[in-house]
Amino acid sequence: MRVLGIAVVAALVMGGAAFAQPDPSIQAAAPPREAATLCLDGLGSTHPPVCTKMSATRQPSAPDICICTGPYRTVKAPWCAPGEKPPTDTAAFEHARAKAAEDGSLFGDRYQGQRFCVPLK
Repeated sequence: MRVLGIAVVAALVMGGAAFAQPDPSIQAAAPPREAATLCLDGLGSTHPPVCTKMSATRQPSAPDICICTGPYRTVKAPWCAPGEKPPTDTAAFEHARAKAAEDGSLFGDRYQGQRFCVPLK
């Protein structure tokens, strides 16, 4: 009887493990790139980051990894929503962006009522 009880418990545990397995179709999808990488100098001007593709296949993969080289500060910024345009790039805008980016992120920051967003290409 004890062997039967152990077998039932083992079957329940293994059955639960089967339910805990991730769906392979979900794993195959690439995670969305939630943030753009900006490289800012001290005045708030942007410079291009150096990006590395994580996969050379056509299959969905992880997003590119982008880093800033040289004396530039790496800042994460939100992508613009469809139809949204970033503020006009002026000297005043760049100075405001430099100040807003002191914490390393432009999420939640605004300039003249507009988000500091990066347009999708």
